[in-house]
Amino acid sequence: MIEKPYLLRLMNESEAVWLATVGTDGPSIRALVNLRRADLYPGPAATARTDDFTVYLSTSRASAKVREIEADPRVSLYYCTPARFEGVTLNGTAGVSEDETLRRALWHESWRIYWPDGAGNQDYVILKIVPKAIFGWHGSEAFDFKPEMP
Repeated sequence: MIEKPYLLRLMNESEAVWLATVGTDGPSIRALVNLRRADLYPGPAATARTDDFTVYLSTSRASAKVREIEADPRVSLYYCTPARFEGVTLNGTAGVSEDETLRRALWHESWRIYWPDGAGNQDYVILKIVPKAIFGWHGSEAFDFKPEMP
């Protein structure tokens, strides 16, 4: 039986997180930085590592993913460790957060290549994803996890 600590560890260690959105031409998937990775993003990870499976992602307000989410907030996220045959999918709804405190907490200085003036740049936004379904693979076994929903 898959338990919450295992899933949170998998999410925390995954090299990237893959985000799928629905656009006018169908599904679109892309890899984003995994803000839960404390080894790569120690500051953001302190906020991004939620126990309720809420996921935060940084992106550009001008991106296609933001337009797609505003038109249809249903998304799918995927975290995995292929070498261990582990993967977890979170299906839920996403929105763009306007919370300035959250934007600053999740900011990483390496992103100045995108937003030279830092976390205050209005093009820098946070996507907040609240999962409604969690399922995946552990070795050769499929699992379905029922999170406690608020």
